[in-house]
Amino acid sequence: KGTEAERMLALEAIADAKTALGFEDLKLVRNLKMLQYSFGYSRVSPSPTTYQKHMYMPVRLCAFPKVDGNKRPIYVMRQTNEALYIKLDEAKVIEWLSANGLGDTIELEDGQKLGGKLIELYNDFGRFAEEYSETTGQRERDAPVFVFGLLHTLSHQLIHACSKFSGLDLGSFGERIFPADLAFVIYRKGMTPDLGNIAAMWRNHGLEVLGALDDARSLRCGSGSLCDHRGGACPACVMVPEVSCVAGNNILSRAILGGGPAMAWDTNSDQIKGYFEL
Repeated sequence: KGTEAERMLALEAIADAKTALGFEDLKLVRNLKMLQYSFGYSRVSPSPTTYQKHMYMPVRLCAFPKVDGNKRPIYVMRQTNEALYIKLDEAKVIEWLSANGLGDTIELEDGQKLGGKLIELYNDFGRFAEEYSETTGQRERDAPVFVFGLLHTLSHQLIHACSKFSGLDLGSFGERIFPADLAFVIYRKGMTPDLGNIAAMWRNHGLEVLGALDDARSLRCGSGSLCDHRGGACPACVMVPEVSCVAGNNILSRAILGGGPAMAWDTNSDQIKGYFEL
C-alpha cells in the first residue's frame, strides 16, 4: 500500500534485510507442484531393513488391499501450494565455513562452484541422517554436513517465523533441501484448499518475517537455554514435527546460526561460529 515512493522504500528495506541475512535469492512461489504416493505400509521401520536382536532384518511391506479384480492400488496426492525459496550467498557461506576451520577443505579450482566441491566431498548421511543422530552419531565435521546443517536449521527457523505470522501450525509446512545449490524451499503441505496464507503473510509481514530469523530472542533456546549450553536443538527451539522434517530433526543446531557449542555427534569440540555472527 501507499505511494510509489513508499513502495520503493519498503522494497529497499526488504532487499537490505535479505543481503544482511546472507541470502542471494528470495522468491515467493505461488504454484509449487508436489506429488506424494504410497504403495504400502509397515509398522516396523521406514527403511527396508531394521536392526533388532543384534542383526539387520528385512522389513515386510504390506501392500494395500486389492481393488478392481486383483489390482494393487497406488494412492497418489497431487498438490499445488505456495512456497518460499531461499538461496544463500556463496561467498558468505565460504566465509562461514572458513570461520569454522573448514576453509582448507573447500579450496576451489578456477571457475568451480562451491556446490561442485560439496558433491566431491559428500559422505552419505543415511536415509534420515541417522548417522548424525544427537544420541548415537559420532562423526567428524566436514563442509557438506555443515552446509546441510546451515540450510536445514535456516529452513526450520523460517518455518517457525512463518508459522507465527501466517496462522499455519508447524505441521502444515514441508521442506526440501538442495545443498549443492545452497538453497532450500519451505512450502504449505496441507491437503485442504489453499487460502493463500503464505502470500498474505508475505504481503502483510514480509519484513517482520525476515527480522525474526536473526532476532536475538529467536536465536536462543526456549527451554532454559538448554541448547545454548549443550549444542544441538530441541522441541523448544528449532525442531518441527517429524512428518514435516526431511532429516528426522538431525543435523540441526541453534549454534549454526547464532554461535555456540558443537553438536553432540561432532568429534571436534570447538565452538561453532554462527552464520549470523559474521
